[in-house]
Amino acid sequence: MTQGTKGTPKPRTTSKPLKKTDLPIRVPMIHGETTASYLARTAAANGIEAGRLLKALHQGRLPGGTFAAVRPHLQEARLSPKAVARLAALVERDEDQLRRALPGLHPDHLLSTAGAQVHITSWPDAVGEGPLKACPLCLEDGAWLVADGHRWRPCTCGRRWQCGDDHGYLIDTTPLPEIGRALRDHRAFDHKLGPAGDALVADAHQVTLWWWVSRQVAHEQWREREDALGFTRHRRRAAPAVVYPEAVRLAAAMNDWETRRTTSSKVSARDWLATVADRFKTPGIVDGREGEPLTYWLGLHAPKAGHRAPRGTKKPERRWSLLPDLHHRPAEAGPLRSNSCLRWVYGLPLTSVTELCPHCAGHAPTCRWVPSSDCPERPTGDQHP
Repeated sequence: MTQGTKGTPKPRTTSKPLKKTDLPIRVPMIHGETTASYLARTAAANGIEAGRLLKALHQGRLPGGTFAAVRPHLQEARLSPKAVARLAALVERDEDQLRRALPGLHPDHLLSTAGAQVHITSWPDAVGEGPLKACPLCLEDGAWLVADGHRWRPCTCGRRWQCGDDHGYLIDTTPLPEIGRALRDHRAFDHKLGPAGDALVADAHQVTLWWWVSRQVAHEQWREREDALGFTRHRRRAAPAVVYPEAVRLAAAMNDWETRRTTSSKVSARDWLATVADRFKTPGIVDGREGEPLTYWLGLHAPKAGHRAPRGTKKPERRWSLLPDLHHRPAEAGPLRSNSCLRWVYGLPLTSVTELCPHCAGHAPTCRWVPSSDCPERPTGDQHP
């Protein structure tokens, strides 16, 4: 290999206006991808600087620093309607096709300006706000997905976990086939119960993360999994994936309670806890500290015999209607797309309030740990389920 061909070729630098003939390679559309990620992939595939592509979408002088390399794991690109039209023409894609694939091009997220404008913004630091690194086995390496408020999820291939914490990383779960089997069981659960099944897995995942932080229940087993994944130093980063098999098992037990509590007001929470303790071989779940997160959950999923779903609804809708109002129907199907009614935040103290909600002062179940956008005392127009 000669010196001139060694390594990856550098993007071409030129001041000439960009034309569609300069972008002969159309990268595949990825549903849920961030706009910055799509632009960066398009520029890289065609050997041009990302700044040159941004300039072609922008009318007038670009803000200082915009010509620097776009960093999709840290930044998002916001476009105006005319900039979207320019992008569609350059990549020879229909505008509607771009909007369907890229959430950032939804009309609600566009810049409200008459001209063609591009703004590069930083992703917020709040948990669940940063993008998720796409699985390179299923999608293109280097792609980033909009998290939509979710911090992590298993990839559909069952061999990677996508995490948005710490500016995004992937967990290769290939060494642990039990995680892939848990995903299979999760899908079967969702197929049976609809989005209510995924909501129960989200609840169970919160409980198992509590157990992980408190070093309860399957602590030694989880450490062995972390070792197998190579997370011997930063174990907290592996926790969302290593607790997943137990979360899916716990969700099945939670579903048993859900069935009982809607048929009788005299069901015994203690008997149910004893059943869970037997399943996990942890007697402390009944009377010890291990049962604390489940006690919170039982308080929100209290018995309500005689509940009737609206007539004419299908089974998934009937099943969803049994959940407390703290659950919100997910925008799309898939594992861990639903929110949990348990609002503690992994990585923050579990047993203390870290910030008081200005509307309910932390008294509402939504805001026991941190303020939530669906606080019942928040003005209706400001609530964002």
